[in-house]
Amino acid sequence: MPPKSRPLNFLGLLGAFVVTSLVAGVLAAGLAIPAIGATGMAATTTIDAFNELPTEMVDTPMPTNTKVLAADGSLIATFYDENRVPVKLEDISPFMQTAIVAIEDERFYEHGGVDPQGLLRAVMANQVSGEASQGASTLTQQLVKNMLKAEAYLAGDTEGFEAAQERTNSRKLREIRLATALEKRKNKQEILEGYLNISWFGGQINGVEAAARYYFNTSAKKLTLPQAAMLAGMIQSPPSYNISDPDRHEAAIARRNTVLRKMFEQNMIDAETRDKALKAKLGADIHPTYQGCANAGTRAYFCDYVYNVLTKSPDFKALGETAEERAIAIKRGGYTIKTTLDPKVLSASWKAVKSAIPPDDDSRVATAAVTVEPGTGKVLSMTQNKYYSVEKGRQNTTVNYSSDYAYGGSSGFLTGSTFKPVVLAAWLKSGRKLNDTIDGSPGSLPVSSFRACGSNLRSSEIWNFSNAGDGGGKGGMTAWDATANSVNGAYVRMEQKLDLCQVAEMAEALGMHRAAPVKVNGENTQEIPTTVPSLVLGVINQSPLTMANAYATFASGGKYCKPIAVTSIKDRNGKAVKIPKTSCKQTVPADVAHAATLGLSRALTNGTASGTGPLSSGQPASGKTGTTNNSQDTWFVGYTPQLSTSVWVGPELVDGKRKYMQGVRINGQWRSHVYGGTIAAPTWKKIMESALKGKKVKGFPSANGSLIGQKPVPKKEPKDDDRGGRGNGARPGGGGNNGGGNGGGGNGGGGGGR
Repeated sequence: MPPKSRPLNFLGLLGAFVVTSLVAGVLAAGLAIPAIGATGMAATTTIDAFNELPTEMVDTPMPTNTKVLAADGSLIATFYDENRVPVKLEDISPFMQTAIVAIEDERFYEHGGVDPQGLLRAVMANQVSGEASQGASTLTQQLVKNMLKAEAYLAGDTEGFEAAQERTNSRKLREIRLATALEKRKNKQEILEGYLNISWFGGQINGVEAAARYYFNTSAKKLTLPQAAMLAGMIQSPPSYNISDPDRHEAAIARRNTVLRKMFEQNMIDAETRDKALKAKLGADIHPTYQGCANAGTRAYFCDYVYNVLTKSPDFKALGETAEERAIAIKRGGYTIKTTLDPKVLSASWKAVKSAIPPDDDSRVATAAVTVEPGTGKVLSMTQNKYYSVEKGRQNTTVNYSSDYAYGGSSGFLTGSTFKPVVLAAWLKSGRKLNDTIDGSPGSLPVSSFRACGSNLRSSEIWNFSNAGDGGGKGGMTAWDATANSVNGAYVRMEQKLDLCQVAEMAEALGMHRAAPVKVNGENTQEIPTTVPSLVLGVINQSPLTMANAYATFASGGKYCKPIAVTSIKDRNGKAVKIPKTSCKQTVPADVAHAATLGLSRALTNGTASGTGPLSSGQPASGKTGTTNNSQDTWFVGYTPQLSTSVWVGPELVDGKRKYMQGVRINGQWRSHVYGGTIAAPTWKKIMESALKGKKVKGFPSANGSLIGQKPVPKKEPKDDDRGGRGNGARPGGGGNNGGGNGGGGNGGGGGGR
């Protein structure tokens, strides 16, 4: 940065430079000054100093808006530091082009980057005043100044940014040198285009296109003469002539009229056109372009997930090495980011969750829904019954209930019996069958009777487990019936016959993991534990996205696909940016996945969600309810061949605590208990029926008979899980410790029998 004492010291040098330049006639030509053509010591010194100044500058791309789009191309959100939409000169109204020249640089097409007459006048005025008070910068010089500011800003160079706008003659001389050099590299049209795209129009509005949209709700190409004159006049001092401020209207109109008169004086418009424009009203039509996810409406939570994935995932290093660099790139890089969001599915989800539990419901119960496409991992929808906002109020939150903690979400939720399909898949993979008989009675088992990676657990504890309500599920039953009715006793014994490592491996094959890291043996991990028998009852916190994608693996015949939300990124020039490719692999044997799908097919017909009933279109669907202890977390996760959707329902975190959904009024209806079939399953059905409307009905592949087995003699068993459609959600029987017993192995009894 030049020292503060230099402005006055440079006056003599600059004055001698201007006089010599005028004599030589070289400024008009935009050339460097040859020393041999000058006379006098001062002139020679001036010329030498001028010629030694740099002529090269980094042609830094201007900070430009990034657009995030849905799969159909509709806008989700815009991100920017400076609201700017660069346009070509042919897409800028001729009125705007002439108006800016008239008011800012009337000899623009005559000079070579510097206006000698204006410069000499400014130097003399500054000499008299003793300070650099008058500018006389040409459009080219102003462009250079703004480019230097942009270069420093993007580099995080605070000192350079301040130096680029200091009111000193040393800075002015540097600008002159760079301006004359720029005129040799670019033609007048390119310079005018650059100037109109980089100029500041107040607030975060930069460039004529953003200004036209904000102030007049039009495009730069469609600006009328009065509008163009208004914007051209504003550049001198945007805060003084800001037409979005009623207190500035009079000054803004006066400034506009000055521009119109200048245009007339320079034969750019005739008297009749001028007079008509002078009579025009202000004509402001303010349309802000909001930035960020807070303004994405019902798409805000999906937007939040995408932004967090882009900035925090190392998979997107093409945008920057660090999260901070990627965040800056998104706000300044002018990218077009295409996502997987399906507006139809999201609209269906929003309507369903909002009607199930209104955002401002007194119960403070929340619900979230995620839909994934089987076979691709595309996240089609992500929503919840809240508005994305930092404002206080029970209807607002910026916590994304659907995603992992690392990507802006909560810490996840206990999954209850929606984890049982993992045990079922491990059961089938081990060679066992859907129709194998298991004792479903409540009971007690030594923790040491469970194996982990071939060895029995070392524990003297006894695990006491119960069935929901402690009234049903007694005696022998098939694994298929135990699945439909979500019988804890049967599933605990199924897990006991397996190895806990088999269960954990199957969970990981389905992409399951903790939503947030926990400390195990002093280290943070998100892995599924292998030494916790109560794992079968869903005692691990997972996100709705993880659950929807895990079940999508069953739907796709055992092919696991990593969730993706971004399908393409293009830079400001339309060039593709490298992004992660869709990653799918067969992690579960196809016959196991098909048999598991068959095993889960009774939930909506004669299982724990039978009160909700099957899809009205006749579309086959499989799924599972889930309810944790004391109805704190409830779920329904289900799928068709086309879509996999998870719905979670549970109390919000209020003052650091989460309540239970027992004896609570939700959406005006009293609920003694809430189960997975009470709210989550009907909400799931509404989402799926709307999202699948118009789509061809598809069936699942047939299951291999060797994994079904011989059905035993039918024996009617009381159903022991939650049933949707019971009015207030109450069930017969007592007990009430839905998760069963003492937690099985010291990991807490959070899982439910749902």
